[in-house]
Formats: sequence, structure tokens, C-alpha cells
Amino acid sequence: MGPEEAAAKVKLATTRYEDLAEQLEAAKRDLLDAYADAAREGLGPEELAGGSPFTADEIARGLRERGAGSA
Repeated sequence: MGPEEAAAKVKLATTRYEDLAEQLEAAKRDLLDAYADAAREGLGPEELAGGSPFTADEIARGLRERGAGSA
């Protein structure tokens, strides 16, 4: 592999990484928005944390940011 091919591989990997990072952030926002909807229907952070990638504290923080949690 020469320098040009190596640089192309780095560029491709960087683009892929950045795309996945954007997708992850969008998925996180969507999940926290779904938690906010669920909280408005009466579910609490502890209930939502079951099977979640986030702790109850992280969910509570996200709910407050979305105006769906207690202060």
C-alpha cells in the first residue's frame, strides 16, 4: 500500500466514524424524546431505566432538559 492509498483509507474511515457519531447522537436524542413522552404519560426515570442504556439519573436529567421532569 502506498501513501495515497493509506490516506484514502484514513479519509474513508474518518467519514464512516463521523457518520456513525452523528447517527448515535440522533438516536440518543430520539430515545430521550421518547422517554419524555413516556414521562408525560406518568412513567418515572426508574421505570424507564429498566433495559435502558442510560441510568435513572441520566434519564431524569434528559427529562428536565425537555421540560418533562421534576426540577
